[in-house]
Amino acid sequence: MSESQPAGIEPVSFVRRLITGALFSIVLLSALIAGNRYFVLPALCAVFALIGSNEFYDLTAPQMNKFVRIIGCVLAVALPVITVFARLFIPENPVIGTGGLAGLSALFFVVAISLVVYLGWVAFTPTSRARDAALSFFGALYTGIPLSFVVLIREIERGEYLAPMIVLSVLAADSFAYLGGSLFGRHKLAPVISPKKSWEGFFAGTLGSIVVWSILPFFTHNPYSFWVAIFVGTLVSVASLVGDLFESRLKREANVKDSGTLLPGHGGLLDRIDSILLVSLVMFLLLSTVGVLLGVVTI
Repeated sequence: MSESQPAGIEPVSFVRRLITGALFSIVLLSALIAGNRYFVLPALCAVFALIGSNEFYDLTAPQMNKFVRIIGCVLAVALPVITVFARLFIPENPVIGTGGLAGLSALFFVVAISLVVYLGWVAFTPTSRARDAALSFFGALYTGIPLSFVVLIREIERGEYLAPMIVLSVLAADSFAYLGGSLFGRHKLAPVISPKKSWEGFFAGTLGSIVVWSILPFFTHNPYSFWVAIFVGTLVSVASLVGDLFESRLKREANVKDSGTLLPGHGGLLDRIDSILLVSLVMFLLLSTVGVLLGVVTI
């Protein structure tokens, strides 16, 4: 375990990061509160999927064939959109209901059709490259499916509380990790992939996430023990770190500092939502298994 001096906080960079982060958080949390009303949340997730998939392709395959790149972007955008439309228009089943089942069925259907398109493009286009198709498909799933799960979580039972709290816990983990690492970080966590990350920052981020989940029972009619808050808060922090490290790995292989320049002080959109992508996947899996079994939520 390598040890170094804390990086410290640069005032100008910190203020820029703080302002951008605050505006981003306000937009995202407002959409989560609005949910499907006026199609606000699905529309924002679709925009995020479009920008995020484009940044992914810029990192992994900047020379990708334009046609297959467009297919990937369309698929990424379609996933969160089809999720909410499935919930709105598929009739209620008196036995199993609809909810997440309708959304998941729609996701599977769209992904299956897209896979057929990719296979056909590679098979019948002499100039096609299988690598382009694979990266296009993965990039669409990497951005589109987690953002679809954000929409699904918002619409499940108690989702109006859970969805914002999931995002708030990620934002808290990120902010606490940044401050803790900058002020106290001495022991490198992943020196090869992300040299600025430290164990001190990770533990500070975990504390921030746990604090957020400790507050949730005060806003719901289904309080849980502090041990549950510790477990979920730690799980979110770990998933947030892994999501961040994955995107850092992409940037290192592309030899770039940021995924883009859209968000001053943060870089590209992927630099801001990389943790949210993996956390939404993990939380949906947790809610759709343990949550349903314990009767905490209904998918």
